[in-house]
Amino acid sequence: MLGSQLNATLGTQPALAILGDLNAAVSAAGTNQSTATLLVESTSIVTTVGAGTGVRLPLTPTVSAKDRMHVANHGANTLAVYPPTGGALSANTANVPAMIAPKKCADFVCIDGTNWTALLSA
Repeated sequence: MLGSQLNATLGTQPALAILGDLNAAVSAAGTNQSTATLLVESTSIVTTVGAGTGVRLPLTPTVSAKDRMHVANHGANTLAVYPPTGGALSANTANVPAMIAPKKCADFVCIDGTNWTALLSA
């Protein structure tokens, strides 16, 4: 579960660790932000990545500040990871994706429900 869903379930009790849900077989789709596959699990392993395809991070109310998502690219091509519509990644221009090379991953931390910061693997 994402943090906001966990709070709805458990109330405001602090959690020591949030393991979240895993989708180990995500397929990237679309060639732009609006047609990219929407991610819903906190950990997503993208196994099918066609040239130019991508995924999109969720926005409020699905996520809230401090929620984290991990995205791994196990596909054959570079994966575009888009912010929610109108959002930005790491203070970049709105709607610009992060690019994850094959066999690499990234962690994303939600700043305010729309904007995210990204930590990309080398």
